[in-house]
Parts: sequence; structure tokens; C-alpha cells
Amino acid sequence: MPMNLSSPRPFSATSPVHPSYLPALHKSGRIERGLATATVAAVGIGYGLAKYKALKADQWQREHHVQEQQSFRNGDAVAAAAAAAVAVTADNEAVEIAYGDRTSLAELEAAVVAYETRRKN
Repeated sequence: MPMNLSSPRPFSATSPVHPSYLPALHKSGRIERGLATATVAAVGIGYGLAKYKALKADQWQREHHVQEQQSFRNGDAVAAAAAAAVAVTADNEAVEIAYGDRTSLAELEAAVVAYETRRKN
């Protein structure tokens, strides 16, 4: 049996190397690549915005927690100031009682004695 080494068509560069449906898929890849790029960009922007929002929420909570602590401390300071004011008022009343209205000489001498004892302490 003789071997037929000649091909039915001669090889040339103009002959198609791939099936006819591959160029259509190759062209559609450009659209898919653009769509994928846009999707990745949208997901990245969404992730960035979510992280930014979470960071700001944490920062807001920390600031308000600090404000709550400061108001608590201020409340303590106000209570301490009120207690000091009551003590000062009580001391002033005690001094008024000790000094009297100084209408008589005896009250004035008692006031001087009270003043000197307070000054020594």
C-alpha cells in the first residue's frame, strides 16, 4: 500500500489555526475583564467605606465615653465643691455667732478672744 504523504491542503499561514468560536470568546474577554475590574473596584471602595465608618464609630464611642467619665468626675467635683461651700457657710455662721453684732463691749471682747483662738489654731 503506497503511502500518500501529501496532505489534501497545503500548510500556509493563512489557514485557520483555531476553531471559529475562539475569536468571539477572546473578544468577549475584554468586556468581562472590564466588568471584573469595575466589580473589584466597587468591592474595594465598599470595604474601605465600611472600615472608615467602623473607625469613626469607635472614635465617637471613645470620645463620648471620655465625656461621660469627665462629667462623672465633674459631678464629683461639684459635690465636693458643694460640701466645701456648706463647710464654709457653717464656719461663717460660727464666726458670726462668736463675734456677734458688736453692739456692746462684752460682745466685742468675746469676739477678739474668739478671733485670737482661731488664729492660734
